[in-house]
Amino acid sequence: MTLLLFLSAVAAGALGSAHCVGMCGPFVLVLEADGDNGERWRRRTAYNAGRLSFYAGLGALAGAGGTLLTQLPMGGVLLRCIAALLIVAMGLQLLSHWQPLRQLERLGGRLWQRISPLTRALLPANTLPRAYLAGCLWGALPCGLVYSALALATASGSAAGGIAIMAGFWSGTLPALLLTGRAAAGIGKWRQQPRTRRLAGMAMLLGGIIALYLPLAHLAVDHADPASPQPGMHQHGGH
Repeated sequence: MTLLLFLSAVAAGALGSAHCVGMCGPFVLVLEADGDNGERWRRRTAYNAGRLSFYAGLGALAGAGGTLLTQLPMGGVLLRCIAALLIVAMGLQLLSHWQPLRQLERLGGRLWQRISPLTRALLPANTLPRAYLAGCLWGALPCGLVYSALALATASGSAAGGIAIMAGFWSGTLPALLLTGRAAAGIGKWRQQPRTRRLAGMAMLLGGIIALYLPLAHLAVDHADPASPQPGMHQHGGH
């Protein structure tokens, strides 16, 4: 299940990276302001390392929260069902113009209003530490894709799983934010092609349906056979 969540997060980051470029792109251009090509690459790398650090921290917190939920009765099944429904929603979003997380972005915008003044202290981001810290702060930009990945991280049910899923989301967004010019434009154009989005959407939709079926089928089997031994119970032979 964690592998399916990870792959879904990678796909969400990769296919939604045009949205990421629109939000983070202006700052990435600031990193290009001066210095030779090697220095600009190092600043871009530091910036994206900062984003990874921020996402990993969020993933650890979300996954740890999921661990607590699994301690509740039926908590594990509920988390797996929520994760599967999120994957289905991502698939439907790729297949249509439905934007289910727009309202969450508005709520996140209020938090960003408090954080954004801190970014002024990092400009110009002409050193590696400044670029790294800017990546950490810019990771808090209100983004429905990030919130989707965080929900998947919570559904993983562990801090390690949450980190892995957020790292997967980051890796999907990385090419478009690390590259510039024609290379990034070419990647973005390919990702926005209707055929690409349809294939990815159908794959995620099918994966989500399968992921939803598995815990429900397991639950149905357990209820259909109440005599089956439960975890922690031992069968004793007759004398």
